[in-house]
Amino acid sequence: MPALRPREQGVLRAFAQALLPPGGPLPGAEVEGGVAVIGVLDGVAGRASPRTRLALRLGLNALEWSTFPRRFSKLPLEARTTHLRKLGARRSGLWRELFSSLKSLVSLAYANHADVRRSVGVRVGCESAGVDAPNSGVAALCAEDMQVPTGSESCDVVIVGSGAGGAAVARVVAEAGLSVIVLEEGAYYDAASYSTDTFDATATLYRDGGSTVCEGQPTIPLPIGRCVGGTTVINSGTCLRTPPDVLASWRDELGIEWATDLDREFEQLERDLNVKPVDPARAGRNAELCRAGAEALGASNGPITRNAGDVVCCGTCPTGCAIDAKQAMHVSELPRAVAAGARIRAGARVERILFDGHRAVGVRAATDRGSYEVRSRAVVLAAGAVGTPQLLISQGVSDLSGQIGRNLRIHPACWVGGIFDEEVRGWDGVMQSWYVDEWRDRGLFMEATFTPLMFGVHWMPGVGEDFKRRIEDYGNLAIVGVHLSDHGSRGRVAVGRSGHAQISYRLDPADAREIQFGIARAAEMQLAAGATEVHPQIAGVGPISSRRELRAIEDAQVRPAQLRLDAFHPMGTARMGADRATSVVAPSGESHELEGLYIADASILPSSLGVNPMITIMACARRIAAGLVERLG
Repeated sequence: MPALRPREQGVLRAFAQALLPPGGPLPGAEVEGGVAVIGVLDGVAGRASPRTRLALRLGLNALEWSTFPRRFSKLPLEARTTHLRKLGARRSGLWRELFSSLKSLVSLAYANHADVRRSVGVRVGCESAGVDAPNSGVAALCAEDMQVPTGSESCDVVIVGSGAGGAAVARVVAEAGLSVIVLEEGAYYDAASYSTDTFDATATLYRDGGSTVCEGQPTIPLPIGRCVGGTTVINSGTCLRTPPDVLASWRDELGIEWATDLDREFEQLERDLNVKPVDPARAGRNAELCRAGAEALGASNGPITRNAGDVVCCGTCPTGCAIDAKQAMHVSELPRAVAAGARIRAGARVERILFDGHRAVGVRAATDRGSYEVRSRAVVLAAGAVGTPQLLISQGVSDLSGQIGRNLRIHPACWVGGIFDEEVRGWDGVMQSWYVDEWRDRGLFMEATFTPLMFGVHWMPGVGEDFKRRIEDYGNLAIVGVHLSDHGSRGRVAVGRSGHAQISYRLDPADAREIQFGIARAAEMQLAAGATEVHPQIAGVGPISSRRELRAIEDAQVRPAQLRLDAFHPMGTARMGADRATSVVAPSGESHELEGLYIADASILPSSLGVNPMITIMACARRIAAGLVERLG
């Protein structure tokens, strides 16, 4: 059954035609001989949460009557295009949010089409220059071994979630000789089974089919993995140690004594995950331009360290590394855990934690084969900064601190693209390759991250032929991502009546100003490297073409709702600390209130990191797992 009604599909079709009309080298959308997107987008809506699906339907109906007394879908093509330009030009507000959301959806479906990729010249693939064999001697996981048995099982430690935190705990505990079961809601995929179709891949690898968002002004997309290996399967593989000042604050202000004693964990992780700096000679033109711009400004910069060894071309990170060179958990820590005796159960959605009084003694999960229970001596939650609080809140777990689901940080990020006269062909290099940390004292961290066409085209400005012309120039595009260590901003994970997570986030005006400063610096770097046009993602601020025009960014009175943002690093929703009045778990990872219940994922990180959090999560999880082993003997 279609997720959208025929009338709603008609409005979406009319929007797609106006956004991407026929004519020129690129095909039009939803026109004869063009690219059909409605069927794909109806599938996306069907996989979204009920709340997101309702918002989409209400938005389409609002758009239909936004041209009252005439219906939007009945207007001539030129009139529809003019109306969309007006909506896109708004500085803020719900109409601009609606326009941006629909543009993102339609653009993603459009850019996924083979004819569009061929016309732009995109090459999608992954290549390695070396002969790294970090997993030699470790057998790959087998999907058949992950099937959930009927009835129940027992073990010493049951782990909910198979991402960075869950996998790290599983390996440590299993290698210590304790019996371990890892439960994962999603299915197992690897290089032999990832879909080459972006929408199929997001449907299988992502939570809510890739439609998870933080609600607020602005609405911020938040991609989260839902598969064996979790978000490590779909991230960019960046592995950066936690800044020492952040760890010192955890020790001094929160009583986490071991926070500044993680060097051994970091060293082991970097060795086990084949973490190496990107080779500057092989990083690609996007990295070279970022480096050139930074050095022209005298800004501190360097190669990013990644868990992908000698990979020199990676264009499939968001849909699963095509050659599994990226050491995501399903090809690294989980196989090592299984080799030590751990069991993985895929397709098991944990619905309840089982308690005997105030002690956790197992979990109950729903599967395609019915209810399934695991009895254990300890329960470790590692379902992520959204999944972990969602489970705790749904069950009404005791929370005297009142902090479960609160304190959400997301590292809000902004895409800044520069157009060059030369071909950049960012898809021929390393996707996330170079960093600039000159302004880390302001919470800013910049990364040259070339976004694949399917995920990045919607950031290009314009409507109609203007938008299509900019898509044609994608091969001449260089991209810098601006990440902010959010301080004043606050988010929250709650649970609606349907049981789905409701994620809200309020971007603080002071944080918005720091992002604005970061956008100006990224634009300055692009121009210094030779860009002829730079696109800041600030509503009301158009493309700039000279360093004199930077003041248009720097002097703008920017409200949070004017920024177009993404987020990739949710954390903090079950934070760790010694004070039970202000934290959910102790430095041991164990709940302050419930014995035997541990948390070891991004939700325990008590403050924003300012860098990609994967190996911070893993280092903390390993430390927690070591303590758990000692306690269980």
